[in-house]
Amino acid sequence: MRLLLVLILFAPSLLALDLKDVDRDTCRYVRLALLKDDVRKHFGLRIGDFESLDQALRADVEMGTAKHLLVLRLGTKAAAVLIETDGRADKAGESCFFEVEHSLTIAEAPGGNHVSLACSIGEEALPVRSRLLRYHEPKLQVCLTWTSREQLSLENDRYTIETTRTVENDDKGYRLRELTEYLLDGKRIEGGIESKDTALRDDDAGLSRGQVTETPVPVATHCAIARRLERDGLNDAALYHARAAKLRATLDKLAEDDARRLEAQALAAKLEARLRPVEVTRK
Repeated sequence: MRLLLVLILFAPSLLALDLKDVDRDTCRYVRLALLKDDVRKHFGLRIGDFESLDQALRADVEMGTAKHLLVLRLGTKAAAVLIETDGRADKAGESCFFEVEHSLTIAEAPGGNHVSLACSIGEEALPVRSRLLRYHEPKLQVCLTWTSREQLSLENDRYTIETTRTVENDDKGYRLRELTEYLLDGKRIEGGIESKDTALRDDDAGLSRGQVTETPVPVATHCAIARRLERDGLNDAALYHARAAKLRATLDKLAEDDARRLEAQALAAKLEARLRPVEVTRK
């Protein structure tokens, strides 16, 4: 009864919240969440000062007795609040607070009691930072933060190196799967793909990174890509692969006189000399 009276009392102020693109249930959950003192304190709001919120997102979950997870954002401040149902009425339950960069979206999660949030780090669409939320009884927590998408562009955007990272969960446990593709004019160049899996250890504080297993682009393939790009006049992209070949040779502990290491060194030296700016001194 007390909760109902409070909702009725502050209904006019709640209607001031600009949630034109938010459904009715989410609006109702916003009202419930903002009755919590710690949520209002996190955002620096007073009771009735609800129109300042920038975002309200909802995900359907199975987290304890909660059926919904509400995510609120004001500037760079964000809060996640569980909405519990006891058979009679909904109420705001456990919450957690964190900082973000820009506007949030709900992304695909590895299932179970997890919700994934994606957020652009800068003003551009990429790179993207993701946060994985979970209910680890009795707490709601951000259990992992990682860069989920990034891109390096060369040669006036003709050549791009795109990396995606996703959290997966199977019979072997949680892992962070990284996939990097090398694209020329939007199409993957031959041999231009590599992957890396990082095991994630599950403990009370969250998911922490463990052993790494990778399938890299071999030294010889990096050199072959560099030669092809050089023939096409894409010298900056070619140099990238020549340097990557040198690094891979070191990581693979190739002998100093190994033909693959020598080829990578020669390609890198030639391209660096070609791209080195020439200084002209007038006398």
